[in-house]
Amino acid sequence: DLGAAHGFFSLECRACLQLGQISVEEERYDEGIALLLNALAAAPLNEEDKTTYELSALSRLMEAVWVKGDLNAVDQVEPLALRFKEACKAESKKTGRTCVMEFDSLVATARVHEGRERFQEAAKEVRALLALLKKNETLVRENLQDCTDCLREASFELFILEPEGGEKELIKAVAAELAKLREWGA
Repeated sequence: DLGAAHGFFSLECRACLQLGQISVEEERYDEGIALLLNALAAAPLNEEDKTTYELSALSRLMEAVWVKGDLNAVDQVEPLALRFKEACKAESKKTGRTCVMEFDSLVATARVHEGRERFQEAAKEVRALLALLKKNETLVRENLQDCTDCLREASFELFILEPEGGEKELIKAVAAELAKLREWGA
């Protein structure tokens, strides 16, 4: 409240992000989601790096909604995932360098497509993720742990990447990319 009352929106945004994350971790989902929504609302008003706050709020908010597990989670996450993907692309365009969170945005939209039973679209997002990783070797090497975590998350959360019943060629491609990232990290 102090940040909002005095126009320090970066302070408000950071506080809401942290408190929202803590609330979600403590399984107080409604409180956490409300705080993360407040952080998202404050992000464009803050006096510092608007995009970083927006991307962080969107990422945490999507994860909170998925973890909460409401029946309509996909309805809540879909507009957030699309906004996240567009904001990542805009940040990449603005800086002239791929935004690391763009990798995560592709996994987020793939999850939404799966939630809508659009498995071909989900596979297309994973293929785009693999292509983006290959295209940005230097960035991947600089952010090796984040990129590895992103691929692992995709492997664990996407039905199309499950060993039994998933898309075999896509599973192999993701496994090969993960092996390459592990090799780089060795």
